[in-house]
Amino acid sequence: MDPIEGGKRLKSLRVKAKLGLRELSRKADIAPASLSAIEKGLSSPTLGTLHKVLKALSTDFPTFFAGPSQVNGSPIFRAADMKVAEDAYRKYVFCLPKGKDFRFEILLETIFPTEKDPVWEEHECDFAGVILEGGPVKLEIEGIGEWSLQENDSYYVKAGQKHRASNLGETPMKMITIWEPPLY
Repeated sequence: MDPIEGGKRLKSLRVKAKLGLRELSRKADIAPASLSAIEKGLSSPTLGTLHKVLKALSTDFPTFFAGPSQVNGSPIFRAADMKVAEDAYRKYVFCLPKGKDFRFEILLETIFPTEKDPVWEEHECDFAGVILEGGPVKLEIEGIGEWSLQENDSYYVKAGQKHRASNLGETPMKMITIWEPPLY
């Protein structure tokens, strides 16, 4: 997404939530100057920073990057129409458009080997995935353990569990993630 368009969307969400710039920056734990630069399109946030801002605005990636719903009832969703979010560490491709009839969500994720300390995430839904290529991948679930995954291995994380995944290899790692129910 273009930084100017993304900044306008964030500012619109902030205004709609009736939050001042300083209040949102405090809730998201980022500097007010950084948030201001993002809203003006002068800076592109990392996906980790964007996640924190969207969470503080009570929304999420799929809603922020949502594409149009199904057209003409077709069950086909073309790659060219899929929404993409990326930074230097990760790339997310939202494989299904936002739609009230979808009972799950599919994400094609790429984790680059440049990310050395991924942020801990916590979601309000169960999700599972399969490693398509690359790795090894270290999956950590706070208070439970950590595991190494290779190509074709799969995993499952329950709602509310803090977790993170790290690419321990030297090439980008790709995986498919399925969320139930969808976050949008």
